[in-house]
Amino acid sequence: MTVTAFEMHMARTGGAEVLKGREVTLPPPGPGQARVAIEAAGVAFADIVMRTGLYPGVKAPVTPGYDFVGRIEALGPDVAGFQVGQRVAALTVTGSYATRRNVEARHLVVAPDTAPAEALVAGVLNGLTAWQMFHRVASAAPDEWVLVHGAAGGVGGLLLELARLSGVRTIGTASAGKKAEVEAKGGVHVDYRAEAVAERALSISGGGVVAAFDHVGGAHLKAASLAALRDGGTAVLYGGYDATKGGKARPLAMIKMLLADRLSALSLFSGSRGVAGYNVTSWRDARPGPYREDLAKVLDLIGQGAIQPKIAKVLPLAEAGEAQALLQSAKLAGKIVLKP
Repeated sequence: MTVTAFEMHMARTGGAEVLKGREVTLPPPGPGQARVAIEAAGVAFADIVMRTGLYPGVKAPVTPGYDFVGRIEALGPDVAGFQVGQRVAALTVTGSYATRRNVEARHLVVAPDTAPAEALVAGVLNGLTAWQMFHRVASAAPDEWVLVHGAAGGVGGLLLELARLSGVRTIGTASAGKKAEVEAKGGVHVDYRAEAVAERALSISGGGVVAAFDHVGGAHLKAASLAALRDGGTAVLYGGYDATKGGKARPLAMIKMLLADRLSALSLFSGSRGVAGYNVTSWRDARPGPYREDLAKVLDLIGQGAIQPKIAKVLPLAEAGEAQALLQSAKLAGKIVLKP
């Protein structure tokens, strides 16, 4: 049977004011789908980029919402391995700013009942990104050093926690006001506004890090990540924050980023250094097995209390615009979550 749902929808691109609440009618879940009552949805910087019309492949009208945690209400035909009432999580890219929705069951992962929904949803997009970059894209042995940019953020903070669980040492960049956040997770803090990051990383690590996780891109990738690597190290690029800072297109920054993308293959070869790109959605779609396996591991760690994603603020679903504005302000450390 059909049911109603409330969602925060954007009919056009623009500022936070374009997010409007509306009621919609959901049909029964189709083949391979499940209907989920959403307990919590994450607020991601990608949502803001979508709202301004800059996210590749996503155009208005659209309901944002990159991830959720919820409970299955109904199963469509040909869905196996799940039960009504079961708690699940998924990386959806769009559509999760809602009280309920139909979702492809192949994207669902069973979530533990032992943690609050807001903690679990903080581990979906951010946790999966951190886990796969740390365990599948780059490699670090116990007592080796890695460099984490944006270490007080959602992904950065989880990278620090995963490294600590593995016995890997971390250097985390963040503003001076977020030093305590970095140190609380075992990182050596570097103030990127006041210090030469690569030089400090080389000094702290005694010759260079084996991995640098970079969400900024452009010239930053060379100057603050590649320059901090030791021979055999890898710089992992997982964003282009500088080009869309504040959720707005910055043409000059985009041009600089494109120009800075030129890397010397011979230079990389001579030092056995690598640059790897990571996009969480591409990994989900191209490697669905590792997606489900890795997300399940992250959720289990949160359920056990082994990692504790920092929740910056929890807001009602109807205040999605305010939530995005808070994220754009960059004043909060941790994940912003919406709850219906």
